[in-house]
Amino acid sequence: MANDNTERIESYSFLYNKKAKNTFAKLDYALRSGIHIQREYPLNANLYRFLSESENYESLKDYYKNFFNLNLIKEGNDFDNYYYLNFNEDGKGNVPSDNRDYLKSEYIIIGMLFLKMYKLDGNIELDSVSEFTTLLYEEYEEQKNALRKLINDNSSDKSTDLGDQRFETVIMKSFEKFGDLGWLIWEREDEKDKFKIMPSFERLRIYYQPQIETIDDLIKEVKDAE
Repeated sequence: MANDNTERIESYSFLYNKKAKNTFAKLDYALRSGIHIQREYPLNANLYRFLSESENYESLKDYYKNFFNLNLIKEGNDFDNYYYLNFNEDGKGNVPSDNRDYLKSEYIIIGMLFLKMYKLDGNIELDSVSEFTTLLYEEYEEQKNALRKLINDNSSDKSTDLGDQRFETVIMKSFEKFGDLGWLIWEREDEKDKFKIMPSFERLRIYYQPQIETIDDLIKEVKDAE
């Protein structure tokens, strides 16, 4: 029994860190809300510092694996690393479905198109929602029309086509979601337009790299299907 207790203390040693009392509850809430913890986000830098201590990280990995069937992931390198929770290979976790944060398919498509513009097409100064929308209307009309059709097809409201205002609202909500996840930070919280890309946006690029590189083929398929 004594050995069991010793192993338990070692496994969850982060609880005995003197900073845990003021940090762990906030960190746990952020991670289970889908937020990506990194050097510049959230503003509470203590969350990143706590996770960056290797003993805490390894201990927390055991905690989330054993109690929630979730993986605590560290990605990136050196200055640009980030942490987040992910489901295990079975796609299941001991978290109620109401508390799970799913990324809507239209948000993923908008994120992929943004990365194509930003990374592949060399628009390295693309740093605002308004610039993205303007570029979409002025230089990516074919992609814009196909994106509008994809979003309309996925919408629960099929009674009307997606007008400009609704379309732009979906774009704005997509970027707001990216901000909630910590994939970007807003220059001004009271005027969500200009932003700075965070290292964790790489998660979308890494996961959907083949689709991003061939997104023009997807656009063409949608256009041909009209």
